Amino acid sequence: MTLTELKNAIDTALQFERNPDNIDVVITTVLPYITCGQRPYMDVRYVGMGFDWEAGQFRIEPKEKLMAIKHDEPQMVMEYRGNYHCPKCEYMISQRKKLDAIRFCGKCGQAVKWNENP
Repeated sequence: MTLTELKNAIDTALQFERNPDNIDVVITTVLPYITCGQRPYMDVRYVGMGFDWEAGQFRIEPKEKLMAIKHDEPQMVMEYRGNYHCPKCEYMISQRKKLDAIRFCGKCGQAVKWNENP
């Protein structure tokens, strides 16, 4: 997205909004699992032009740190003493039983699989 495209989107939104001072600007985030209801988001701390090595960029900074989680390929869940652990961070995913419904680690977001052929 370019700065002009962002300006046009804001101008369009302002045309139809009666109380723009009451509208929060947020960053929609994506979780590695399905949620119901409102999509998760982060508040914005700062917006403005970058400088030095960020010159030529309009920067949007969230209030809280966002962490990139890459989980391209599901990895096999590890079993240890009857408990099941994430193959990436070793967080215990399940106690004593396989739960095929769990597709991501709740701690690091790694995609997991329970069988060789999911």
